Amino acid sequence: MLSNTVDGDTCLLQAFQEAIVQQEALCCTLEALADALPKRLDTLAAVQLANSLVPTLTQCYSMEEKEVFPLLRQSSATFEQTLERLHAEHIEDEDHAAILADAIFSFARAPSQGDAEALGYLLRGLFQPLRRHLAFDREVVFPLFRWALGG
Repeated sequence: MLSNTVDGDTCLLQAFQEAIVQQEALCCTLEALADALPKRLDTLAAVQLANSLVPTLTQCYSMEEKEVFPLLRQSSATFEQTLERLHAEHIEDEDHAAILADAIFSFARAPSQGDAEALGYLLRGLFQPLRRHLAFDREVVFPLFRWALGG
């Protein structure tokens, strides 16, 4: 039984770490799109990004809120306020991602009619705070999660 628990804990740690890496890659892609505007836009890549944006964040945040947050709450009540703030950030990020995905689709359909500066602002408005959030996950939440799992 102990072996199954250890294996499950390792899987949870790996899943959380993979979610962080996946979101970091998403930030790099968002930044690359922002840097490419307006002249070097790869419309296929932009549409693929728009299609994956909300599902990627939703999947990563769901894992964090269903697996990580409950264990941290269980291990100490002192984390509650921080977890509530992180949950609020997740909601804001998902809302921003939905708006951004629509803006990317619109711009990709008609780049000459779109506002590259506004789209760049929306892109940076997601990936910059998301990177700060991920740094907190990596430097604070992940070590606390590992500790709460007993390792």
